[in-house]
Amino acid sequence: MKGPGIKDYLNALKLKKEMAKEAGLEMIEISSKTLHQEISPNHATMPTCCQAMYKVCLKDDEIVRRPKGTTGYGSHLSIRYYVQDLDREQMFPNKKRGRPSKTLEEKQAARRAKMKRSTEDLGNVVKEWLDENHYTYKENKNEIVAQNEEGITRIINIQGVRRGRKQTLPNKIGEMMTHMEEKDAYYSMAFNDSTLTRRQWNEISRVVKDQLKLSVLLADKKGNVVEI
Repeated sequence: MKGPGIKDYLNALKLKKEMAKEAGLEMIEISSKTLHQEISPNHATMPTCCQAMYKVCLKDDEIVRRPKGTTGYGSHLSIRYYVQDLDREQMFPNKKRGRPSKTLEEKQAARRAKMKRSTEDLGNVVKEWLDENHYTYKENKNEIVAQNEEGITRIINIQGVRRGRKQTLPNKIGEMMTHMEEKDAYYSMAFNDSTLTRRQWNEISRVVKDQLKLSVLLADKKGNVVEI
């Protein structure tokens, strides 16, 4: 089922600002993490959430905290909105002539469509996914060790675009098995989503996957991550 759209976020932001004004407040500070949890706890719509937050920014509002990475959106975005004068100019106005200006989400999607996602790019997408799912993490070379609030540890091997001979997914898993030293950890391999990767993953026995506590994370060109 499709998650909430930008209108849902815009309506929620408008209502929050109006209620703060009626309460006599000078400003209200909103974080993307809190807003996303309120509007879309069961769908990965963080880019849409951040896009809406930027869209309602007016002159003199303050971006208190920016997301990690270069995408412009993520769970760390925090904006302070001043609510006493809601007729101020937009901080990020749309273009008045020519083609309408692209949203942050559209710009990011266009950039990713023109390039193959490198190991570093894929790693950044996975880190945003971990943020949204309330994991803390540390990075090693091409690997992320993450832990959630329940104490579950995940070790994620990042398989972005690399030079050299291409290995099949089963071969990569065999190589990864030589480094599985944490008895209670769950292991994942992160790939750019593709039909070939999905087919090779489905060919591996479920018994093997269950015994190894192994899953695969697939990232599409829009930065959405699916775990299988």
